[in-house]
Amino acid sequence: MTYQHTASDTLASRIPGRGLVNAPTPFLTARRALGQIGALFAALGEALLRAADSASRVDRIEALTSKSDEDLARMGIKRADIVHVVFRDLCYV
Repeated sequence: MTYQHTASDTLASRIPGRGLVNAPTPFLTARRALGQIGALFAALGEALLRAADSASRVDRIEALTSKSDEDLARMGIKRADIVHVVFRDLCYV
């Protein structure tokens, strides 16, 4: 009795087991691709948050700069210290 290969036998032999691949060096697996896409979106979100934070700080500097020296004195801020006051949570000078 001779065994004849069917199309399903041939296909089944080509499907790799879990965690295995047919190619000797896979360039990109689905899990790795999804991880890279996720990292891309995370970096994009971080950049948008930084841009929004920078814009709000620039707005705060402009608002304080537009105030009179008397208003700033009432707030306890010198005109030369406006940038330091706005960015004091990021660096200590």
